[in-house]
Amino acid sequence: MRVIPSSPRARRRLFWLGIAFTVAGTIAGIALSVHSPKQPNSAPPKNAPPAQRVARATRVTPKERREINATLDTFLGASLDRSSPATAWRLAGPELKSGSTLREWRAGTSPVPYFPTRETTFGGWETVDAGPNYVVFDHLLVHPRRGTQTSSWIFSGEVVKKGSHWLVNRLYTIAVMQKPTKTGTHQVGPQDYAAPGASSQGSSQTGGGTLGKQWLLIVVGLVGLALLFPLGFGIASIVRSRRHRRQYAKHRNRDLPPLPRPLQTGERR
Repeated sequence: MRVIPSSPRARRRLFWLGIAFTVAGTIAGIALSVHSPKQPNSAPPKNAPPAQRVARATRVTPKERREINATLDTFLGASLDRSSPATAWRLAGPELKSGSTLREWRAGTSPVPYFPTRETTFGGWETVDAGPNYVVFDHLLVHPRRGTQTSSWIFSGEVVKKGSHWLVNRLYTIAVMQKPTKTGTHQVGPQDYAAPGASSQGSSQTGGGTLGKQWLLIVVGLVGLALLFPLGFGIASIVRSRRHRRQYAKHRNRDLPPLPRPLQTGERR
């Protein structure tokens, strides 16, 4: 089996191809050998003081809950069905009042969504976060009046304390309860439109390890050695062909060689 092609043109092509592959392998090796910037160390220094954990209070005293319930009962009863805009304006916090006026609230333009609620008391909320002068609540479920076409809603919001009174500073809808299905009730909220979170089990199954730079350099070195094989043969064939051409140019004779002896005797006859 012939390794090197006999055609000079094929040998030249093989030679240039080997040079191209060698240059590409060298560039790849140099790029991989460049060290990436060192990532900062996430561990605290040895002489650092112990970390102070920020405590977030989520407990509301019974007295505060009664006061907040009284504010929500009056505010929601006056604002959701637009029955008393002036009362809702008086119990609204600075965020609800920003960008609007009492005249707009009386005209029906209010940041509080319209909802014909059935309840007169609203004490079924849950505490999300609480501080000295604020409480963030969630899961405030309200039901519509009988005969209306809407379904139940779930509200979330914030109340702030100004002096000795609580004001409703935020109020927004977080979910809408659809009609019951065969599998039960369904809640439509922000989570229904969010991308699912990645689980640790799924990431461990789908994730793969990365190849270290040392192994990549070894692979590049082996590829480079494999590419040097045709390059060496190409250089050797070029050198050998040039040597043969020089020898031929040195020893060739422009006179034609003499005819064989039998042909010479035949001509004489």
